[in-house]
Amino acid sequence: MNADDRAGWDSGAPRRILGMKAWQAVLLALMAVMDCLVIVVGLAIVLGPLLMGGGADADAASLPSSPADETGPAPSPSLTPITMVFQFPTFTPYGAPLESPTPTREDWSEGWVKVAVSEVEIWMPGTYAAGDPHTEADSIIAALQDKGANYNWDFVREQMTGEDETYVLWGIDSRQGNPAVITNVAVIYARIPSEKPLSEYANNFISENADTYTLIEREPFAHPAYEAERLVLGDVKAEEIPKRYVLYAVRDGGFVWNIFCATALEEIADRFPEFDQMAGSFRVLAAPE
Repeated sequence: MNADDRAGWDSGAPRRILGMKAWQAVLLALMAVMDCLVIVVGLAIVLGPLLMGGGADADAASLPSSPADETGPAPSPSLTPITMVFQFPTFTPYGAPLESPTPTREDWSEGWVKVAVSEVEIWMPGTYAAGDPHTEADSIIAALQDKGANYNWDFVREQMTGEDETYVLWGIDSRQGNPAVITNVAVIYARIPSEKPLSEYANNFISENADTYTLIEREPFAHPAYEAERLVLGDVKAEEIPKRYVLYAVRDGGFVWNIFCATALEEIADRFPEFDQMAGSFRVLAAPE
């Protein structure tokens, strides 16, 4: 057999491509194709948004900004025990605090009016007439008459004008439950040493007035701006028409402002929420001269 014949002869051994057997070359080619597919898919995932929408910056610009974007991080919500000040429709007679969001003033002030003198201001139901008892007694009486009240006006005038200068505001309700009792609220100030605790002041009030008032209940009052205590008082001496008194002692610097409320015993459950509301709305405007 010559060389030309040997060139077309098949010996039966597998043919090799680049030193590899045929099946090995095919497998390598398939792996290369798969690698190319993985690279193409990866590039599509990474570059697709950039090619179609202008990138991450464009996505962010298309979203509406939140309040935190403009004013800084928004405060985290919290539940604050709501105070007795903004809760009178749901409070028990003694004002046990409830854990619920604090209502806005519009939730409770409909029909209420703000009364102010030079030293303090306070919100009261529209049925009240109030002002400086020394200089506005006649105006208070005239307003009560316009609201339909029918009291002993000479007695009312004498009570208001006869008190000392520490009585800076007096309010009287034209809405009368027991015809023999005038529901009223007076604001009276007292000086207090800076080192004297408010609790000690309340102790002294109770002991100094033990012959007039008996203590029924005492607890801190959750005023939104000042340290305060609330005392519920009754009459020591038995009277034909028993009354209830609620004293809110509110501290502001070297002064204690006493918000003293009086009503008939049978009316206290109905009026207690209003008393709490009035006391909670109280603000000091200027120290007494």
